[in-house]
Parts: sequence; structure tokens; C-alpha cells
Amino acid sequence: MESSQSPQATILIVEDEEGPRESLKMVLSPHFNLYSVDNAEVALNILKEQEIDLVTLDLKLPGKQGMDLLQKIRDEGRDTEVVIITGYGTLESAVNAIQHGIAAYITKPFNIPDLLGVIHKALDRRRQVDTLRGSLEAFSSLWVPAGEPASLTEKLRTLLGAKNPELAQHAQRVHYYTSLLLEHMELPAKSKEGIQLGALLHDIGQLGLQGRLALGNSEHTTEEKELLACHPVIGERMLQSMTFPEETRDVIRSHHERFDGTGFPNQLQGEAIPLAARVVGIANTFDNLVSGGVDTMPVTVPEAREYIRQEAGKALDPALADLFAKIVG
Repeated sequence: MESSQSPQATILIVEDEEGPRESLKMVLSPHFNLYSVDNAEVALNILKEQEIDLVTLDLKLPGKQGMDLLQKIRDEGRDTEVVIITGYGTLESAVNAIQHGIAAYITKPFNIPDLLGVIHKALDRRRQVDTLRGSLEAFSSLWVPAGEPASLTEKLRTLLGAKNPELAQHAQRVHYYTSLLLEHMELPAKSKEGIQLGALLHDIGQLGLQGRLALGNSEHTTEEKELLACHPVIGERMLQSMTFPEETRDVIRSHHERFDGTGFPNQLQGEAIPLAARVVGIANTFDNLVSGGVDTMPVTVPEAREYIRQEAGKALDPALADLFAKIVG
């Protein structure tokens, strides 16, 4: 195990092959504080003892495999960013990894500028979440319902995975699928950033239902479903006194609107639905399909892709649905 000092972030490299491990160290050492190991067991020990901001993880490891380590990281409630770097990538393994809230999935041989770009974006998102945690805590009195415990920190931990990893992991996956779609869209960088932030926060209104609703449950009563449908408006109100991009607010309020006008909360139709919400709505739908949403079982990627195509012009923007289906195809 080796480390090098940097005032920036700390990265743990988990790679059993010496060549790729040394290449990663050479690329990352000028920018980050590094730890490097060749197996999952030692990696887990470091994660317990050190503050690790990001893990680069190979899927093929001796003993405990990369996916096993990723599962363990999430089971322990760690919000550490994870970038998969593998020479054995498949569509199914990529979707499986994404379902565990990874920041990116990269196949070997990797492109150095792309790798550094992915890592910097993941760390920027981590800082944004940390900043959001402080901001929301400062404004907690704006939305904590009377008679409920005013422990917003616990609610935020629910979002981030410590108490309810499903909600946090869903947000990370929707962010990932949103980013995939945005890569193929010509939009200003600021707009893309606002949409990506909205993808992370799209279900933040569910925090306002804490204590009234079992967040992350696979089954809800009719009354609970009606209550859950209020979360876009609750989320909008939670952030009304804070400075967020317009696209982020659009996503939070309108990600459950449907292209045919039968969605909620405002029954917006077609292009009256903000573009940001239409983008995240597709990513949200796809993740609910492949991961299993409320009262539904997960389906395969091809089945999810076909459903996206079938919902074009119904629930989903037809042009965006067609684009997304091609991307995941």
C-alpha cells in the first residue's frame, strides 16, 4: 500500500494487476492523495480507517470480486464515489454497477483526459452534496412539520444512504442515466449542470414525508401513493428560499409530468413540460424499470428499452425517448 500527499481529494485505487495499477498511480498522483491496493479485503480496511472521497475499482479481483466490494461499500452506508475501471465490461455488469450508485463505468484501456474529467465531476458532485447538506440544515425550520422531530440531519442521511440507501442510490443512478442522455444533447454547460443537479435532488420532497411514509418500500397503500404524489410540490417548497438553477427547480417540480398531460402535479402536456424535467423523467423511468420501482419487479435492459420506446408520445417526450433508447441499445 502506498500513499502520496495532495491538498485535494483522497482516492483509493483497487486494482490487482500491477501494470494498470501503476498507470493509474502515475496519472492520478499529481492531482490527488492516493492509496493503492490489490484486493478487496485491504480496501475495506482502508475505507474503515481513512476518509476516502473516491474509489477506482476493477471488477475482476482475487478473492472478493469488485461487485462484492461495491455491494459492501453501499451496505455499510458509505457515500464514497466509485468509478469502475474494467477490462471485462458488459452491458449487464454496467447496469448492475450503476444500480449501486457508481459515478462512472470505464472500460480499459482508458483515455486519460476522460478519466480525469469523470473523477473531477464525481468529486464536484460530492462537494455539492456536502454543501447542500449544510444549506438544508440551516433552513430546516422552513419545512419540518409541527410535531415531528426536527432532525433534518437524519433526513439528509436518509437521502444520502446512511439510513435508506435505496433512495440515495436511486438518485445517483438517475443522475448517471441523465448524464448519458445529456452527452448527446446540445445544451449550454450551465443548463446541463442544473439538470444534473436536479437529477440528484428530484426526490428530495420525499424527505418531507418522513414519518408518514416508509421511504424505499416496494409496496404502498393507496393512501400512501396519494401522499407520495405530493413530493414534487413538497420538494419545490423545501428549496424555495435557496439559490438553485432554474433547471434544477423544474426537475424537482415536474419530473412526474407526462407528455400526454396525465401526469402530476400540474398535468402539463408536451413541450409545456420543462425540457429539464422531460430529460430526468426518462432517466427516472428507466431506473424504475431496471431496478424495480414501487410495486414493480425489475425488468431486463432490452425490456426497459422497449418500454421507453412504447411510451414515446405518451408518458415520455418522443424525440428524447428515441434518443435514449438508441444510447442504451
